[in-house]
Parts: sequence; structure tokens; C-alpha cells
Amino acid sequence: MYQLGAKWKLWELQNVFQKEVSSITLRGYSKESPVSLPADFYAFEKRLSVEKIASKYCPTRRDVYFEIKRGIKQKSVNRTWGQTAGYLIEEYCKGLLEYFHKLAKNPEGLYYQRIQELVDEYSQSFWTTHARKIQDLRKKASNSEETPERLFFLLQQTAKYELVLLGADYEFSQNSGLEFVPLIDSIPIKFDPETLTIAPDEHLGLGKTTTPDFIIMSPMPVMGDLKSGNSLKSFHLNTIAGFALAYESQHKVNVDFGIIYFLETHSKQMNFAQSYVFVIDDLLRKQFLSTRDQLYKMLQSDDDPPLADAKDYETHCLFCKYHAKCYPEG
Repeated sequence: MYQLGAKWKLWELQNVFQKEVSSITLRGYSKESPVSLPADFYAFEKRLSVEKIASKYCPTRRDVYFEIKRGIKQKSVNRTWGQTAGYLIEEYCKGLLEYFHKLAKNPEGLYYQRIQELVDEYSQSFWTTHARKIQDLRKKASNSEETPERLFFLLQQTAKYELVLLGADYEFSQNSGLEFVPLIDSIPIKFDPETLTIAPDEHLGLGKTTTPDFIIMSPMPVMGDLKSGNSLKSFHLNTIAGFALAYESQHKVNVDFGIIYFLETHSKQMNFAQSYVFVIDDLLRKQFLSTRDQLYKMLQSDDDPPLADAKDYETHCLFCKYHAKCYPEG
């Protein structure tokens, strides 16, 4: 995660993308169309979260319809190896962020051998406390790449890379004679609930609160999300757009950039987590707002959305928590 800070210093995105940023017109604090929820949809009292709007797991959104319109609550089940791995990756990284934050206060102790020891200690503790879920992950493997050992090797190498960057930043500041400060101080990456909890203005038609995985606070707010899987999906970017609109509506400041920290779980090569940084332009904002409006229109209808196409059954329907509602015969 701290590689984001180092890159943020180097990229100078405000200058590189000045033209793209200046063309953004759809700000969350605007109460004009299409930012504000259309008046026709205010009759529907329930409000959707950013994640519910953007995360298009069911192609026809029947899952949202069942949960919100019909009030059918189903417990989420990590049915696939990827879903279970995703849960473990999020838990590992969030715990590691807290761990990093404590270590970074004394960066002079972060020499390379000690970094390896610290990451190994954290990983062993995590492996023990999440033993049941890890065993569940092992049972769901369908090929030689889907093993807990391989996944945790990737996570450990990424963690060591992050801490090395943190230590290198400190060493550079000490040996260069220049006035640098440790990365934890120079790049304020926030992941505490108080900072992350966003309360969007009512005109957006969103739920009372929404929470990205992290926010870089300076020199301007940047929304961040942690994702994993085979590849980055378009709706991941739409989620960030939703967070940006919500943050703008509450704080009345511009949010121009988003970051997705992505760990690929099925690559045949060993790799580190990748960071995707992008301008949250009007196209992304329109996509999120249009999806929001389409969902509220669907929820006001008394007709169930159609079943997904047959081609989507193996990749979507089979693993959906509402599978039994769509296919009661099994």
C-alpha cells in the first residue's frame, strides 16, 4: 500500500492530467441533473449504497431487487475459491496496514532482514487465526495455482516490498542530507473508520454512510479501494466514482483521482500487487449516476427483472446467494 505514496510523489498527477481534471463538471455537491436523484425516484424510500449500485455481480440485478424491493435477506456465502481468497486478502491487507502504521513510527528498525522477520511473524499469526477459512479455501481449489500456500507467498512478498519501500524512504532521507520525512508522515494514507466514513448529501440518493478502503488525504483527497481476482473490472472504477461523488457532496471539495490496489490471484507468474491510478472523469461519474437511476427505476417496478442469459449461469448465477430464488428446482 505504501508504494502508492512513493508513486504519488513521483507522478505529479495534478500537472500531468490538468486538462482532464479541468473538464470535470459532474461534482457531488451539485444539486443539478444528472447528479441529483431524479424527483420521480424519491417515492422509493429505501436508499442504495455506493457498493450496491456499482458492484454488478448479477447481470440483470435480480440480487438487488430481491434484497431491497422484496426484503429477502440471504447470507453471503463465499462459494468459490476466488470469493474466499478475496475475503482473506482483504483481511490480510487491512490487518497489515494497521501493523505497518505501528512499525512506521520507528523506521530506523526496518532493515531488510528485520522486515522479512516481521512479515513472517504477521503472516504466521494470520494463518493461525484464520485457519478455518484457509482450510475452506484449500477445499475449493480447482487447479494447481489455487493453493493457500501460493496465495500467501504472493501476499508475503507484496508485504515485504511495501515495508522495504517504507524503510528505503527513511534511509534516503537520512543519507541524502535533504529534508525528507518518513513515508508514513509525508503521505497521509488513512484507513481509520472515522476518516473513511462518508455521509453523502441526501440529493445523491445514497445510503446514510459509505466507506472506501482507504483515502489519501494530501495534497488532496484521493479515494482508494482494495480489490483482488483474475483481472480488474470496469465496475471497480465505478465504485470509486461513487465514493468520490459522496465525498464531494459531504465535504464540498473536489475529488479528482482514484486508486485501486489490485492483487491478481490467478496469474501463472509471481507478481506484486498493482496500483491503478486514474482521473475520475465525467464518463465514470455518468456511468455511476446512470446505474443509480436504472436501479431505482427497477425497484419501483412490480415486475421481477429477467433471469440472466444462459451464458452467464456458470460464471454468475451458480455462485449467487439468490441462486435458489431464480432456480428453485436446483
